[in-house]
Amino acid sequence: MLRKGLLLVFILCLFTSAKLFAQGQDKTVLFNARIVSATNSEYLPLAYVYIPAAGRGALSDNFGAVDLYVFPGDSVVVTYVGYKPQYYMIPRSTGQVHQAIIEMIEDARMLTEVKVFPHASEEEFKKAFLNLRLRDEKQREVLARNLEQSKLNVFALQAGLGANSNFRNFSDMMISGQANKSFVSSPMLTLTNPFAWMSFIKSIKNGDLKRKDWKEAYKIQPKQVVSPQQFMQDLRR
Repeated sequence: MLRKGLLLVFILCLFTSAKLFAQGQDKTVLFNARIVSATNSEYLPLAYVYIPAAGRGALSDNFGAVDLYVFPGDSVVVTYVGYKPQYYMIPRSTGQVHQAIIEMIEDARMLTEVKVFPHASEEEFKKAFLNLRLRDEKQREVLARNLEQSKLNVFALQAGLGANSNFRNFSDMMISGQANKSFVSSPMLTLTNPFAWMSFIKSIKNGDLKRKDWKEAYKIQPKQVVSPQQFMQDLRR
C-alpha cells in the first residue's frame, strides 16, 4: 500500500509540473512594437528595446518595427540617440500577440563649450607657428630677392623706353630748349656761363675778333613794307 501511495504522489507531481509548464508556455507573448518620433511620427530605425528583468533585447528595423518575446507584466525600456528613454509595461491580461506604438520624445540638451587645442600651451603654439614652413617658401624667397630696390633700379635702366616715354622725353627736351633759349643772350648770365667763356677764348685763338666782314651785315637795311608778291619774288632769287 505504501508503494502504491508513493507512486500515486509521484504521478500527481508529474502531472502538475506538466500542467504548469504548459501554462508557462501559453503565457509567452509576442511583443510587436513600432518605434516612432512623437514630433512628426517618423520611424526610428535601430532603436534598442530592452527587457531589464530578462537581460535581453532587440533592435528595430528601418521602419522602426521590432518583434520580441516577453511575458505579461514585463517592463520594457526603449532607448534612442537624441531621445528620452521610454518605459512600457506589458499588460498581464493580453493575448499571444501584443502590438503597441511607442512614441519617443526628443531630448534637447545644450552641451558645454569644448575648446580643442593641438598644443599644450600658447607659448608652444607660438613656437610652432614661427617655425612653420610654407610649401612655396622657395618661390617666396626668389620673389623677395627679385623685388629688391637695387635690382629694380637695374631692371629699369636696362629696359628700353616705349612710345609714350619717348614722346614725353622729346617734349621735355623741347620745353627745356625753349626755356633756355635766351640763357646766353643775357650779359649777366654770359659772364657766369663756362661754355660762353670757352667759345670766347676759341674765337680769340681763331682771330674772329679781327675780322671786318661782320660790319657788312649792318649795312643791309630791312624792308619796312613788303607785299606778298615781292616776298615771293625775293624767295625765288
